[in-house]
Amino acid sequence: MARPWAFLMALVVMSYWSTYSLGCNLPQKHHLRNKDILTILKQMRRLSPFSCLKDRKDFAFPLENVDAQQIQKAQAIPVLQVLIQKVFILFNSENSSVAWETTLLNTFCEDINTQVKELQACLMQQVGVQETLLRQKDSLDAVKKYFNRITAYLIEKKHSPCAWEVVRAEVWSALSSSAKLLARLSEKKE
Repeated sequence: MARPWAFLMALVVMSYWSTYSLGCNLPQKHHLRNKDILTILKQMRRLSPFSCLKDRKDFAFPLENVDAQQIQKAQAIPVLQVLIQKVFILFNSENSSVAWETTLLNTFCEDINTQVKELQACLMQQVGVQETLLRQKDSLDAVKKYFNRITAYLIEKKHSPCAWEVVRAEVWSALSSSAKLLARLSEKKE
């Protein structure tokens, strides 16, 4: 009877290990999906950025100046997960559906939602999730405030086409910065 038990334990450990590896193998997955998302965001552009210059605003992206030397992948995952989740909420809103071509928007939201799930899976598999989240509280709050500023801006501008174009460009920049941060963290790991 000991052999089947040992075999079962080995299966459980292997299953856990493969799930852990898949869930946290973010650099390539995240990079490829982010590349697709950035391409879709470019395709979503409806207005020339020059026609909306008067509407431009600096939303003070909180991860712009994060140094990959001072942050670890485990610390970045919760912040990136919240960032991607907030992008999903923003573009999955009723007001957003009026601003964008439906097929592109749906594809964008599906890809973003998949990314949220991948990051959540990775986060849940990290040892000490609660401690990681507590250490990142300031960063998480900064990301939430960033999206509050974007939401307030859209309301102030009455969800105008130019306001959405400014937000689209801002989100493109934020996701691009996130991809670069993960790439640097991945290089640092190797």
